[in-house]
Amino acid sequence: MAAKSYDWAKIARNPKYLELRRKKRRFLFSLWFCSSVYYFLLPVLSGYFPDLFKIKMIGVINFGYLFILSQYVMTFCVAIISTRMANTEFDRLTDELVNEVG
Repeated sequence: MAAKSYDWAKIARNPKYLELRRKKRRFLFSLWFCSSVYYFLLPVLSGYFPDLFKIKMIGVINFGYLFILSQYVMTFCVAIISTRMANTEFDRLTDELVNEVG
């Protein structure tokens, strides 16, 4: 069985590929930026506003504990959002590109 050969330069100029690349870059960069800002809020807030992390929220649980736990929630949300976007939008555009090229 012979391997199929593709004209990669032509694929790189294809409007479907350009749309896929643009959407992926915009989505991934914005998701990375927002999650990085949220991640670095912990050391910045704890360094500059240590009293904020001493505020009692629920019984003996303070703001610091809740903020740290919210980082885990943020991680799961990022994973769910990126998986959902990949399965719907990116896979659809990839299928369209493959059908057009192949």
